Amino acid sequence: MKDEIDRDEVASALKEKGATNKCHRCNAREFSVLKGYSSVSLGELRSSGHIFEGAALPVVSVACNNCGAITQHALGALL
Repeated sequence: MKDEIDRDEVASALKEKGATNKCHRCNAREFSVLKGYSSVSLGELRSSGHIFEGAALPVVSVACNNCGAITQHALGALL
């Protein structure tokens, strides 16, 4: 993975894939791709009740410019 995420590239990829719906909270249409990325842990819950840590999925966050609602998108699907 690159050292830094190109936010313009992410925004373009989201548009190309049709991810242009209104905000799910306030219906605004302006969003910003946040700097950097996060990881979502993909663990497993076993029948014994024990939780095992698994892989981490890198995600980019996109915030509504009006209300601040945040959605996450898997980087591998965009870049």
